[in-house]
Amino acid sequence: MSRTLFAYIFKDLLRIFMMASGALAGIMSFGGLLRPLTREGLDAGQVARMLAYFGPAMTTYSFPVAALFATAVVYGRLSADNELTACKAGGISLLSLTVSGPALMLGLIVAIVSLLFLCFIVPASTLKVEKVIYSNLAKLVQSRIERTHEIDLQQSTIFAEEAHVIPPDKNTPPGQQRVELIGAEVISTDHDPEDKTLIIPKEFYTASRAYVYIDPQADGQTVHVTVNLMAGFKFPRRYKGATEAGIEDLVYGPTQIPSPIKEDVKFMNIQQLKSLYKDVSQSGRLKLDISEFVKNWQKMSFLQEMERDLNGLNGPKRQTLFSFGSGGSYSLSMEGEGYAATINGEEVAPFRRVAKGGATTQPAGATTAPATTAAAVAGTQPVQRTIVYREEKEGHDPFVVKGADAVVRVTPNPDSGMMQVRIELNDCVQTMKGTDGVTDMPVESKKFTQQFEVPMNAEQKAMAGKSIDFYESKEAAKYGNQLILRHDKAQLINAIIAESNGRASFAISCLILVMVGSALGMMFRSGNFLTAFAVSFVPALLSITLIIAGQRTAANLPLKFDAGNNPLKLGLSLIWTGNAINLLLAIGLLWKLGRR
Repeated sequence: MSRTLFAYIFKDLLRIFMMASGALAGIMSFGGLLRPLTREGLDAGQVARMLAYFGPAMTTYSFPVAALFATAVVYGRLSADNELTACKAGGISLLSLTVSGPALMLGLIVAIVSLLFLCFIVPASTLKVEKVIYSNLAKLVQSRIERTHEIDLQQSTIFAEEAHVIPPDKNTPPGQQRVELIGAEVISTDHDPEDKTLIIPKEFYTASRAYVYIDPQADGQTVHVTVNLMAGFKFPRRYKGATEAGIEDLVYGPTQIPSPIKEDVKFMNIQQLKSLYKDVSQSGRLKLDISEFVKNWQKMSFLQEMERDLNGLNGPKRQTLFSFGSGGSYSLSMEGEGYAATINGEEVAPFRRVAKGGATTQPAGATTAPATTAAAVAGTQPVQRTIVYREEKEGHDPFVVKGADAVVRVTPNPDSGMMQVRIELNDCVQTMKGTDGVTDMPVESKKFTQQFEVPMNAEQKAMAGKSIDFYESKEAAKYGNQLILRHDKAQLINAIIAESNGRASFAISCLILVMVGSALGMMFRSGNFLTAFAVSFVPALLSITLIIAGQRTAANLPLKFDAGNNPLKLGLSLIWTGNAINLLLAIGLLWKLGRR
């Protein structure tokens, strides 16, 4: 084929391809904007930025259809104008015009450009679109409340009748966003002790008005949400042993939730995908899973050490001591024959644990527990206050509280290496000085609470440095949900493999569809745009649809999976099936043309 003929055909192919790609990219950009615009309530600035960021992605996604359309139009016009007949008369076969001619060159160029865009540019622009949508979280909260009256915060749910964004002022911390809620209700939730995948309501908070403070964190992975409830009421799901109270001003939180911009392989370039595949522990989602293991492990280690102290297993003195560098200290000790036991992540003392069949169980080496507080309250016997809390500060008299039972709750903070401790004594008596400043005066109260922070020991801090394989081992089984960890790990690996194959398949589809388009154009002998679009639509749609379906299928991993029900193979089959069908179609059509 002469250079003149090659340039003549290739110039037309490139011109129509660019026009088709630009038109399709514009249409798809506005189509992609429609959902977030109606659902999230974007402002004019966000719309303009999203249109700019949509450009690279939508242009790339238009390549297969545009390439097929361009070849169908150009080769259809050549056939309709009998220019192909002239080529054949000059000794140029129809097959050489496609397989080794301008069509092949266009296909190779589009495939390479498409692959480069999909591997590096499209992930970055798609992530920018996501960041624009969630840049104004306060506006997002207002929009969700207006539409559904509900916001899910992972471990709590907020309901409200109305929501209003509060503009920042000079006293607003940098980056903080605020929303005012009218008729607010907050439901805190927790995992069922028996089934960690089941979430159940824990406490209910209602208020006539509430203020939500949203603080995105510097790591970009989490957001802290604090709710200030005004003039409301708090009540538990279960009333036994719980507190019901009216509230004038109650702060709920801060609650840490994952960033709305979820970790997704479609936001990662090819280098990031390769790095993550080699070391999946870099994943933010898996880090959150592992953090639950670490926190539970640190909590249980801390509480079990307290349990041994209070039960006299670490020495004759049944006391656990919290010392502070300033010379002050807090202590919790036990008198009589009670014992402490760790129940569902809380330290309870004294506590009579009843096993199946009614047998009383207790820690090894501990003495028999006294009668429960409930019996004492009923009047069958006097209250036995066997738990002693003591504060000692330099220059102050000791402060002592005795309680009938106690609950110690701890919250680890692995980042700071500190443990937040909350001690609650029930049915207690405080010893205070009388008006003369000398006589001790007992003052009874239903509950006494003290909260403080203490540093973790070296062993507890080291728990955060284990590999992901360790958290999947039997040794770590009791500290977290390994089923969810294994599922998230396998799902991430599936998603990386499917995304990589999807990008490669998408790029190769451009080359195959060019061959299909040129053959169809010559067979239909028409340069009409509508005819070309009709012919090009079906093969391109088949290829793109199957790629997307394959990616979704591979990542849709059941919670309980094994080699038999892992959908990765099916997903990969779908990703490449469209190209296989179109390749067979191209070979069949070109073979038929070659016989003419």
